[in-house]
Amino acid sequence: MKRRAGLFFFLLNYGLLSAQNQLTENLQRQFQNYQSNNLQEKLFVHIDKSFYLAGETVWFKIYSVDASFHKPLTTSSITYVEILNKDLKPVMQTKIPMLNGSGNGSLSLPGFLVSGNYIFRAYTSWMKNFSPDFYYESTLHIINTLKKSVSAPSLKSFASIQFFPEGGNAVIGFKGKIAFKAIGKDGRDLECGGVIVNQNNDTITKFQSQHNGMGYFLLRPEKNSAYFAVLRLDDSLIKQQLPKAEENGFVMSVMLEEAGKFKITVGATPEFNNTNIYLFAQTRQVIKNVQTSLVKDGGASFFIDQKDLGDGITGITLFNHLRQPVCERLVFKRPKETLSILTKTDQAVYDTRKQVNIDVTTNSTNLPSAGNLSMSVFLIDSLQGVPEQNILSYLFLSSDLNGNIESPEYYFTNPDKTVDEALDNLLLTQGWRRFKWNELFDYKKPSFEFLPEIEGPVINGKIINKSTGLAVGASGAFLSIPGADNSFSSATSDAQGIIRFAFKDIYKNNAIIVQPALQKDSNYRIDISKSYSDKFSSYTLPSLIDFREKANTLLNHSVSNQVGNTYAMDKKRQYVKKIIDTNAFYGKPDRLYILDDYTRFQTMEEVLREFVEDVRLRKEGDKFTFKVRNRLFGTYFEEDPLILLDGIPISDASKIIALDPLKIWKIGVVTHDYYIGSSVFEGIVNVKSYSGELGVTQIDPNSLVVEYDGLQEQREFYSPAYATRAEQDSHMPDFRNVLYWAPQISTGQNGKAHLTFYTSDLKGKFAVVIQGISQEGLPGKTTAFFEVTDSK
Repeated sequence: MKRRAGLFFFLLNYGLLSAQNQLTENLQRQFQNYQSNNLQEKLFVHIDKSFYLAGETVWFKIYSVDASFHKPLTTSSITYVEILNKDLKPVMQTKIPMLNGSGNGSLSLPGFLVSGNYIFRAYTSWMKNFSPDFYYESTLHIINTLKKSVSAPSLKSFASIQFFPEGGNAVIGFKGKIAFKAIGKDGRDLECGGVIVNQNNDTITKFQSQHNGMGYFLLRPEKNSAYFAVLRLDDSLIKQQLPKAEENGFVMSVMLEEAGKFKITVGATPEFNNTNIYLFAQTRQVIKNVQTSLVKDGGASFFIDQKDLGDGITGITLFNHLRQPVCERLVFKRPKETLSILTKTDQAVYDTRKQVNIDVTTNSTNLPSAGNLSMSVFLIDSLQGVPEQNILSYLFLSSDLNGNIESPEYYFTNPDKTVDEALDNLLLTQGWRRFKWNELFDYKKPSFEFLPEIEGPVINGKIINKSTGLAVGASGAFLSIPGADNSFSSATSDAQGIIRFAFKDIYKNNAIIVQPALQKDSNYRIDISKSYSDKFSSYTLPSLIDFREKANTLLNHSVSNQVGNTYAMDKKRQYVKKIIDTNAFYGKPDRLYILDDYTRFQTMEEVLREFVEDVRLRKEGDKFTFKVRNRLFGTYFEEDPLILLDGIPISDASKIIALDPLKIWKIGVVTHDYYIGSSVFEGIVNVKSYSGELGVTQIDPNSLVVEYDGLQEQREFYSPAYATRAEQDSHMPDFRNVLYWAPQISTGQNGKAHLTFYTSDLKGKFAVVIQGISQEGLPGKTTAFFEVTDSK
């Protein structure tokens, strides 16, 4: 009997353990499946500074990394950049080409901008499939000294305070942390203090913010009690009720012990005794720790070694026996290994118009490491300090938290107990934004609306039946870009009528022409989607600070700006010469006929019949048709070829015959089957005019013409040299406050780079800010300073 009883309990415990393991494994499997099918990009943008005057130029470098591992990502070849005003309306937009996970560009701020704070945001086409909270966003301070100052009002018209129970829940009878965050009328964090009272106005405890309006207090909610915070925010006395405590459920608290382990203490109401709970820890959607325990006497404890977690933010989630998430808490591990960037100037103090030499060294684990870097050198004064955000604080902290993080660098510089407590308050109040458990449990393999633009722009549209208004599937369409550098694409709509046209890089702003592939489809309408995102994050702009006390410094900036725009505007408009492939989308034609090489005839019919031997011309009534000779077999194709005039498809060959041959430069012929997208053409006849604009006169009446912004051409940063005495003695004023911008620094395998530039006529303290990332995904940043004086 003892043996049988022992066997029975062994089998029972084994079965329970097996069920627990199966549940844990299923959770891990679901999580990994979700993660593998939802690749997310993360962008960081190094902007040359943060304070600008209207008329100045914003210079920036974009870094694209995998959101989980921070390794450079080459998924997207284009990044969309916008500057939004306080009403979330774009005042500037541009598209930046990306190569090997980075790209750079510039935006010249127009003179019509009113003074205020603006949002600089960046995202890719692929990122538009996810929440706009994942877009890169930062604040630009822009002043227009030539317009009457308009202080942009905050999106908040009153001060407020929010309360956040640790783990997400307050439960009656369980003592726990209640974190809080206060925000002032200007949208910035607000220091505060007050008392907690119950419904009888009895004081329960006091509270005081510790850093940036954040802090916490301990509270044990009692049954049939309500709790209120009483405090003064700005000019208002506020009495606000705390979140109501639950009668049943779980609470969770986390503490980092001196041994370097996180102790997770779970409390549960009696009905959960003797049930299994599961703890799941993940860093940026990478599983780090999974544990299970049995609730006994209303509680359970878990331990996680900090070294087992990834750098940055880790989410610790508690699940009940029904696999429902019931508590969540964020913890932070400071990155142990980063890209070390060392910079050294050849002097600490320079005269005006003198050469500055900077040596840059990058290494990791004390070994040289190749780094992809960017550098900005700018004047430090009461208007412009060192920007608060950098690639380290953004990738490891800000990008994985909700809302705006004020002074993120504070949590990385000189960490001590005070900083650690402030960081923990931040994690308690800011919440986590990059993952939602309901998306995991309700997961279905996604059908993404926006494809990654791996090799160039993807233009999205939808085919609609004009009569019914319904989407049309399996219908073909052409999209062409006319002009000298014309391009062409063909695509077929899916079951929802969605159609996608893929191109190589398009660098100019052009009109694009969209038309049905077949004449019988003339009852169809093609709508082209906007390239830029029409969704907006929860990012809140603080109001613009009062600059009246800094009038003299602002005047100096204004004079510098006006002098630069007066004397060096032409030099500021120089662009990097880019080698563009001038071949057609199909490459080189099999036969090319340059009409100037032949006797000029009066009609295109004569030209085609006499010289273009690879095209057979037929006339049926008043209509002409073309057939291309298949050179492989020596016979003519049966179907009509694709006919292009300056890149625009022409469905009626008679339109080519009606052209003036003296306006035609050349005719290219592809003498084999050509596949593009879902279409196959039996040869191509590509006619190009001298002007490159003749095709627009022959547009099909069923076509749609839409303006399209091409990729931004890269502008050269103007940095004059003063190598000779004549240059140094020149009377041409140089009041640049940004001395140098270098977006493409590569330290190579030896981890070294050398840069040279010259100071301007401005005197003062200058900052050298360098940021970047290694091939292994290690981010790094450094800041150095030097002085400029005038010894004369």
